[in-house]
Amino acid sequence: MTKVREPSSVVEMAEMCRKAQDKVMAMSGDRKDLYDMARAIADRLQDCDYYEIDASIGKATDDMFEQLFMHRKTQTITIDKDCRLPSKTCAFWQRGTTLQFPDRDPVPFMYFAVEEKDGTFVYAVSPYFSTIMFGGYQVEVEGGTLLEEGQTEEDQQLNLSNVLTVAAMCSILNQPSFTKKEPAGSRQERRAAKRSGTYAADAWHKITWNIGEEVKAKLTRDEPVRCMPLHYTRGHWRRAEEGWKNTTLRKDGLWYQWIEGFWSGHPAFGIKKSYHAPKMGDAA
Repeated sequence: MTKVREPSSVVEMAEMCRKAQDKVMAMSGDRKDLYDMARAIADRLQDCDYYEIDASIGKATDDMFEQLFMHRKTQTITIDKDCRLPSKTCAFWQRGTTLQFPDRDPVPFMYFAVEEKDGTFVYAVSPYFSTIMFGGYQVEVEGGTLLEEGQTEEDQQLNLSNVLTVAAMCSILNQPSFTKKEPAGSRQERRAAKRSGTYAADAWHKITWNIGEEVKAKLTRDEPVRCMPLHYTRGHWRRAEEGWKNTTLRKDGLWYQWIEGFWSGHPAFGIKKSYHAPKMGDAA
């Protein structure tokens, strides 16, 4: 059995996956289906944008998953346009992300997502197992999850969870007011990948909060009132004076101003669940 090793960066993970696809093609023999899948994945890996996800953003993804999708019936889920992919073909890798198989240790993988005509389709790609298709989703369509028929309920829930995890992750990555991009991997790794002639020079992205850990720690210590998790405040009336904008004279004879609902806080400090929250994009 192949010894499992976790890569040090998304650059190394991409190279490990590329070499694995080459190996599958070389050993596929008469299995044209295996060859065709490996060839398709290898071709897509060349045109891919790679995202190395910081652990804290991974935690926020779990919180956003709960905010957007938890305890909602699959047929009524509408996935917002903020959950679109950042580019046509994306790979998302976070250190420690694994799949568990029977009688095997956990195996590292990266999410691989492709925007097609019929929706966004999500796969698991790894150097240690054949590519797995979880399913897909369509944005702004009620019941817009796309899953293969004939699965057991357990497999369907697992695949749905992975599909929606990518959607929740994208809802965060698509907010430039919260995150920043830096080159992923070491300079040596990026140069080696470039020499292979397989990847675009600007394909590698490390995603972190735009509030660094030092700033976060300083705010937590010195200005805790500013350390608010991302949360939504519902629209409400407040006392006002005649002549102010958006004011109304109410039955009690006093003037009130309507305040539209708004997002505030930063997901680096957590995400507070709200049943009344609109789409994530209004937070930016």
